[in-house]
This record gives sequence, C-alpha cells and structure tokens, in this order.
Amino acid sequence: MFGKLEEVGQFESQSGHARIEWPALAAEPAVMKVGVTLFTDRGYRLTEAPDFLIGRSFLRTGIEGYELVCTKPGELFLMTLSKPHESNRGDALRKLEFEQIDTPVFQLFPGEINRVSTWHRQLKPGDRIAMRKLAFPVLGEGLEVKLVQTQVRKQETAEETAARIAAMEKVADHALVPPVLNTSPLPEYDYEMLDYGMTIGIERTPSGRLWACWVAGGDSPAAYFVLATSDDDGQTWSKPRLVLDSHSKDLPRERSILVGNLWTDPLGRLWLIFDQSMDMFDGRAGVWATLCENPDADEPAWSTPRRIWHGVTLNKPTVLSTGEWMLPISLDQRGGFGPFKGCFPELDPMRGANVFVSSDEGTTWERRGMVTFPNPDWHEHMVVERRGGSLWMLARTAKGIMESISTDGGRTWSEANEPQGIRQPNARFHVRRLLSGRLLLVKHGNRIDAHQGRVQLSAWLSNDDGKTWQGGLVLDEREGISYPDGFQSPDGTIYISYDRNRATDGEILLARFTEDDILARELKGSKSKRKILISRPLACFAKPESAFTPIFDGKTFDGWEQSGNWVIDHGAFYRKSRGGNLTYTATAVPDDFELRFDWKVSAGCNSGVYYRPGQVEYQVLDNVGSPYGENARQAAASLFFCMAPSKDATQPMGSWNTARIICQGSVIEHWLNGERVLSFDYADPKWQWYIQLLAARGGDLTGRKGQLWLQDHGQDVWFRNLRWREIPQDEVIVAEPYFEPMPVTGQALAKEEARVKAMLEAKEKAAKQ
Repeated sequence: MFGKLEEVGQFESQSGHARIEWPALAAEPAVMKVGVTLFTDRGYRLTEAPDFLIGRSFLRTGIEGYELVCTKPGELFLMTLSKPHESNRGDALRKLEFEQIDTPVFQLFPGEINRVSTWHRQLKPGDRIAMRKLAFPVLGEGLEVKLVQTQVRKQETAEETAARIAAMEKVADHALVPPVLNTSPLPEYDYEMLDYGMTIGIERTPSGRLWACWVAGGDSPAAYFVLATSDDDGQTWSKPRLVLDSHSKDLPRERSILVGNLWTDPLGRLWLIFDQSMDMFDGRAGVWATLCENPDADEPAWSTPRRIWHGVTLNKPTVLSTGEWMLPISLDQRGGFGPFKGCFPELDPMRGANVFVSSDEGTTWERRGMVTFPNPDWHEHMVVERRGGSLWMLARTAKGIMESISTDGGRTWSEANEPQGIRQPNARFHVRRLLSGRLLLVKHGNRIDAHQGRVQLSAWLSNDDGKTWQGGLVLDEREGISYPDGFQSPDGTIYISYDRNRATDGEILLARFTEDDILARELKGSKSKRKILISRPLACFAKPESAFTPIFDGKTFDGWEQSGNWVIDHGAFYRKSRGGNLTYTATAVPDDFELRFDWKVSAGCNSGVYYRPGQVEYQVLDNVGSPYGENARQAAASLFFCMAPSKDATQPMGSWNTARIICQGSVIEHWLNGERVLSFDYADPKWQWYIQLLAARGGDLTGRKGQLWLQDHGQDVWFRNLRWREIPQDEVIVAEPYFEPMPVTGQALAKEEARVKAMLEAKEKAAKQ
C-alpha cells in the first residue's frame, strides 16, 4: 500500500531495532526555531539554520534513524553531516535522488562535527524514505508524512556494558603507539590528493620561517596533520613538508590525529603538539609532542614523538612570570564517543580543562589543576597571566566563551562564569599577551558583546586585562570561518591563521596586521594584509584520467600537421630543428576544455602551447637560462604577455613538468606541477589593465574555435601525454579569489613598457596608411 520502499543500509535484527507507529506527530508539530529540541532521544537543541528553513515544521525523530511514508506530496529537506564521517548520509541521499542545495553549511546543534549541508527532493504519495544515522528531516510546503521509528537502541545490560568497555579499552591501546613522522610526504599528500582543511595553528621560528599546520581527512576519525612553510613572511607557501598520519589498514578502528598546535619555545625550538586517539575520542586519547631544534634548516629534524598525558591540546602553552611553562590539556567531560562510551572510568575525576606545568623547559610536565565547565565542547581553553599574577582561563562551551580565575598558580580555580561583555558562538577563539602588554582577543562578531555565528572574525585589544576592549578589526567578514590561532613577531606584526568552509573550500588563510590596525579598525601598516591563502585542497579539481581523450598516441603524428622538423622521441613530440609549429588539425579546441600535458625544455628554451586564436599562449620556458625569464609575464606557465603566474613552480631544466590548461567561459587557469599558479576571470574589471596589455600585442581572449599548436621558437623542446576533455555545462569552474600574479618591476618592466609603446606606435602608423 505504500509503494516502493526506499531504504539505505540493512537494519540488523541483533541491533534491537523496534518498529513502532508514531501517531502523535501530526498532533504536536515541531517548528524550526533556534533553541528547539531536535530529537526524541537526545537533548540537543537547534543552534542555527538558514532563513528558508526557519518556521517550517520538522520531524522530531530518534537520532539513530527513522522511516517515513509520504501521504501528501511536497518537498522534503534533509540535513546531514557535511564532513566525512560514518554518520554522513550524502552518498545515500544521492542514491535516493536527493540534490544538495547550494547554501552554506551550518551548525545544526553543538559540536564541531555537527555542521550540516542541506538536501531536498519532491515526494509523492506512497514514497517511502528510510535513513540510518543522522539525516534530519524538515517538511516543505504541503508535505505530509507518516513517521515510523526504526532505529531504537537496545538497552545494554550491565554485563554487556562491562564486556563492551573491556573490549574497547583494548582497542584504545592502539593509540599508545608513537606515530611515525613523514618528512617526505609528496606526492602521496600533495594538494591534489587533499579534500579537506581545518586549521590547527601557525608559528614563527627564530630566523623568520613560518610554519602552518592543518587537519586533512576530515573533522572525523579520518583526520591527520599536514604542515607547510613560508620563507617570505607568509606570502607564498611550500607544498606539504611534514605529515602525521597514523592510520593503518591493520587496525580494528580508525586511529586519528585530530587537534593540537605549533609553538616556538623560549629556546627557539619548534614544538608540534598533537593528540592521538582511536576514532575521534576513545575516552582517553593522548597529548603527544615532537620537537624540532633546527626548524629553519633546509631539512628540519624532528624528535621521536613522546606522550605527555591523556586528553587533547588545542592551544599554545603560556610562559608564566615564574619561568614555568603552562600547557592547557582537555580531558573531555563527555567520556568516550560511540562504542567507547564509558571507557576509562578511572579518569573521570580528571575530566575537565586541565593545566600542566613544566619547570624544566618541557622535559617533564606535571598536572597542577583543573576546571569543569557547563556544556563543554572540547574546552579549547587558553590561559593568560594577568598583571597581578592571577591566571585568566577562557574556554569554549556550547553557550560560548566562559572564564575561570586562579590566584595560586593554577592549583585551584574559581567557578566557571560568562566573562563580562564578551559574546562568542560555540567556536574556537584566540587570546594572548602582546609585547605592548595589551591582551589580544580574536573572536567572531564586529562587536565585542555580540556575534552572528561564524562570521566576521575580528581582533580586539585590552589595556586592563580583559575588563574593557577596544578596536574590532574585521579580519574576514565571510561565513564559514573559524579556528583562529596566531603569534606576534618581534617587530610587532600579528599573524592569525584560520580556516574557511572546511569541507567544501577547505581553505587555510592568514591575516597579518598590527595593533594600530586593530585600533583604527582598518589596515594601515605596510605589511598588513587580509585573506592570504596558506593552503587549499585540490582533490575536487582532479578529474579522473578516464574523463580525458588522448590527442597524441605517443607513436604517430595522427591528427597533427608539421613541416618535418618534429620527431617522436621516446613517446614525446620533440622539436628537433627549425621549421615551424606542430598543429593539431583533427578538431578545433572546445570552447570549454581542460588540457593536460607534460613538457621539458633545453637550456635557454622558449616555447609555448597556443590554445585559442588571438595570441593566447601557455608559456613554456627555461626560466633561468632564457632572457624572457626576467619578466614574470613571460615566465613558464604565464599567459604570455598578459598574466604572470603566482609563483615559479618549474622543475630544474631538463626535468619533465606537468601542466594543465583549464578554460570555461571567461575563466582561465594554468597549472604547473600540481599547483594552480594562474586563475582569473578576464571579465572581471580588476584585470582590465592586463587584458589591454595583451591587446597591444594583438591578443584577444574572447576568441574561440581555434586549433591547438605547439610552438617552434628556435630551441629544442619536448611534449608528451597530451589529452583533453570538454568541460560539461553543469561543471562550474570558479576563479581563485586570492590569485595574485607575480609583479614585474625594474628593468624588466621598463623593457616591457618600451615594447608596448613601439607596438602601439606601429599600429597607429599602419592605421594612417
């Protein structure tokens, strides 16, 4: 009578699932509004939701799953976790023909993992939807359903609980094994292999190198650490240089490295502090540290990781006036997650926001005191020492920031309270003492006493140890930004890293500013800059090779025309002598396309790949040996005589380089050796000067239907593995918002200006004839 049953997964009888009708639903509708209870078997309340969902009716189901039957047609909205996790139902929803709505993820209820995306589908009478795990249902206009509860947990007996805990504590022992540091992570952990980004921390080493650390894999049991460096004050960043990934296919469950931080101690050593746990939290976890005594070296050396204590650390230690180092360690008050619930009960008296102290420069650490907070969420606590010697602890809770004070060096702490005048969502913040003596606070909201969720990340200063705050410099106004961490350099510049849209954009970003900027509420310093990109996962851009059609078979010139100066050498086109270009004549270049190829140059070589009519060229060059290399707009991977790449990503001369050209509409991208070094929309007015520069040469980016050709510019060059695909209309390529071409200055700029002047004069003269 209900038509086809649409079911995801198998409901196993030994799980104790009951099947009961729920007739009370229609008589007692629940309405989407902030603070409403969401589930029948949990006390979780709605944190936030998009405007189009507020005011709609929803189904108050069990969190473990449900089955519903449509009785009147309409639209069904389902929310599921946005990040990789066993409870993420995204794949299941696709199979049921749900479509994801293009709207930002939001915090359904407290807990970092509980940020959700929204899906929808039209239902007709008789349609039946069954879901396991979290897929929160909201009813569209006119939709009526009958709800059947399907996922009711079987109540464990005392004997079953004891047996489960004993078994899971043995599983948790796998987290006591020291992880191996991967100091040669490429290409396995290159950006093209990453699809998630949650910032951990940023630090400066004695000689000025910046280190950044973030989580890849997901805010989930799939998590691991990735680190990169910058040697130009954060403007450009290396590929991953260190990876800490403790997963193993031989383990009974996932082993994750989820949170931690970077810290340069007073001796100049760089600490990488991290937690290791089975799943996300096995009830014990563990804080580990590895030290690097030469973090500015070409090949930094790291010590074998050692375990400090249980729990997790998310923030840097504080150096006290006594000379002691104080490390915040959270032993979660909620106990173990999932099957680890109830594990390690002997640790229950120590569950809270702990502080550990070292009086021997980090050789040993001693637990000194602890605070418990109402509605805790990982604590993420930070400690600053006030001028009178008291310690001020701020911690993250479901209600926002809460505080506690110690007047005896951290041994005892006051009852937790909300700090006067500070309001912050359930999200990480950052507080530190600056060189000036002021306190720095980075929080959400353009007011110190208000916020609108995870938007408007802002910086504030206090001259009176947190009683009052001044400034309010907005570092990033957008949604989906979180997890600030930072430091102050010896020259007074403040550096704050944070992330944006972890599961979709996965960006790790940097803001660089001064105390004067904070007070002025705008950037005034010569080094000050917002939204500097540290990293962005690129796996979403990596289409499978099966999507590409070869246009060179490595053996013949089928489909290509030339005058005899090109030969095939070990599977590559080789320009052997002067005689002209090699042109692909089998078909025209698609309007929207991606071309992949490899190239290699001889000493001093200049060549290129022309892919659209009107002088549109991917430059191929020996950047060091060719005189063209002095001008970045003529360097390898540039759009020749128009747009410079963001960096020189070439391999040494004589090595093979991998390349991509991606064009869709007015968006053009050039890739080199796995890095997106050029990405812009030529319809954007901010690039108009560059478009006019190309036009002076006779170039036109709007041309289409040209032929692909490989340039003979007089030097030997090799091309291989040429293949392309036509980009479908439903695939949208978005230009990189942080793209900045390398500048052209000095003599190179003067030569370019003289060349452009001569070109324009020649055009003017020809027009008069």
